[in-house]
Amino acid sequence: MTLPLFDHLTEISSNVAAAHQLFLFLDFDGTLAPIGDDPDKAYMPAETRKALDELAMKDRVSLAIISGRALSDLRERVGLKGIIYAGNHGLEISGPGMEFVEPAAAQQIKALGELARHLRTRLHGIPGAEVENKVLSASVHFRRAAPESRDEIDRLVRTAVESIGSFFEVTLGRKVFEIRPRVNWHKGRAVGWIKETSGTPDALSVYLGDDATDEDAFSALAADITISVGRSTRTSARYCLERQEAVQQFLSWLTGLTVADAPGVMHTFV
Repeated sequence: MTLPLFDHLTEISSNVAAAHQLFLFLDFDGTLAPIGDDPDKAYMPAETRKALDELAMKDRVSLAIISGRALSDLRERVGLKGIIYAGNHGLEISGPGMEFVEPAAAQQIKALGELARHLRTRLHGIPGAEVENKVLSASVHFRRAAPESRDEIDRLVRTAVESIGSFFEVTLGRKVFEIRPRVNWHKGRAVGWIKETSGTPDALSVYLGDDATDEDAFSALAADITISVGRSTRTSARYCLERQEAVQQFLSWLTGLTVADAPGVMHTFV
């Protein structure tokens, strides 16, 4: 059963207080940034950026942004230095002391480009349907398409992907079809790799995400603090936030959290 996050801040505070190191993982669209009609105009509110900036400066906090966006796009939109970025659902990762591109996915770049071009041709006659080639994965956005065209977009996308064999898989996100290489890698594998590579495998993880692709991370971090944004049902996250706007409130609360390191000593943890 997924629990309302703000009703359980006391137990979360206790868990954070007991942790030697905190690793904060955050999705971008729908979590750090509000969902809008145009993905190109997604932005992170100033107060959210301020909270992340404060968190990133704390010695005992590691920060990673993990998104379906391409790595270069994600880094440009967030704009924080010295943190970890994981793009294309974790297929590409970059941060202090780490660089990674999933090798099997890299072998499918040419095939994915051809598939994206084919889909643009097939979807050209459907207003509002947009194909985005992110090099290692692709997205078919239909947020601006008419609701009655959704089934046709679905059919065309799945037919195109199936026609080239079993190289790619399709998952449904929030008004988007995600096309990813069929490899044994996802956000759950990515967060594990990040923690191991950064030398903090035992850090307490806090993961916030709003989409179906975040479920792999929720499952991988079942013993940690997992938070579903806007999805209180059909999720394996331990806690939920009903509104995206509440993410900033939680991050601000986290920056002000204090714990005792030793008897009689209190200081800001994050």
